[in-house]
Amino acid sequence: MAAFLYEDLTQRMEKVLEPRYRTMYFENGDLIPTMVDLAPGMKEIAYEKINEFGDADLVSDAATNIPVVDISLDEDRYPIYMVASGFPLSLQEERAYNAQHYHAFNLDRFQRRMAVARKAIAQRTNKFTALGVPNFNFPGFLVNGLVATDNSAFNIYTSTYQQCLDFFVDVIESLTDNFVTDYPTDLLLPKDPHHLIVSLENSLGTISVKERLEQLYPDLMITKIKELEAAQIDSSGITRPGVGKDRIMLYPKESDIINRHIEEQVAMLAPEEYIRTDGLRRIYPMFSCITPAIFDYPTDCRYIDIPVKA
Repeated sequence: MAAFLYEDLTQRMEKVLEPRYRTMYFENGDLIPTMVDLAPGMKEIAYEKINEFGDADLVSDAATNIPVVDISLDEDRYPIYMVASGFPLSLQEERAYNAQHYHAFNLDRFQRRMAVARKAIAQRTNKFTALGVPNFNFPGFLVNGLVATDNSAFNIYTSTYQQCLDFFVDVIESLTDNFVTDYPTDLLLPKDPHHLIVSLENSLGTISVKERLEQLYPDLMITKIKELEAAQIDSSGITRPGVGKDRIMLYPKESDIINRHIEEQVAMLAPEEYIRTDGLRRIYPMFSCITPAIFDYPTDCRYIDIPVKA
């Protein structure tokens, strides 16, 4: 009777199971207008800012006290940050890779490690952009001190359908009270408030709070975001009156109001002269250059801190 090795009786499938990750809304441009316009090697971006002052008034004929207007020029400057990660390749792995037969394996370790480094950079970029890095003066999109915060005592979890709907309508409408700001296009919610507005229906059971909001504001995109949970906001290092509360955010997703900037090539491999030797292996650095989310008109945006679900 013929003898078989164990591997001879094993059918190898084509698929390879890989780790799964959450959607990186703050890195991929879904939530923040992202401009691909950074020049290589720059340390800062800057642009001019015009301030206008003065007024007009009714005057009499031959008046000498005519009101005067004028302008002043200022400059806004924002640093460019580098997010980096690296991956190793040992002496023998590099010899095999250069000898070509390395590619015969199902798993190309060089390319896979490069992909993992890219993913690590993207994940960190997503977190930094959302919640900031206080030690590096990197302000987060969800915790920016320029954006006004309403510390609300309203408990949506004990509210009726109409009370909950009125709460969101009042907050949305309040953004346009200055008659300059347009209606917000995006409403970001943590998971518990999002679940509530999806499940809370009117007395007839015909429409939910979320569906009614979408009817009232057809351009409003409602998105569930983990980073808005109380623990995440408080861990960012900011000081706020509503400690321990979940956060809601409203804003118009327009590049002339909010924007971030990146280079054309994301997660680049550093030039060969920057590869570091560590014993019998080499460390290949990769990096991305980014700015934080920039609020050119922060009054068009709003944070609302609300009690968490009991």
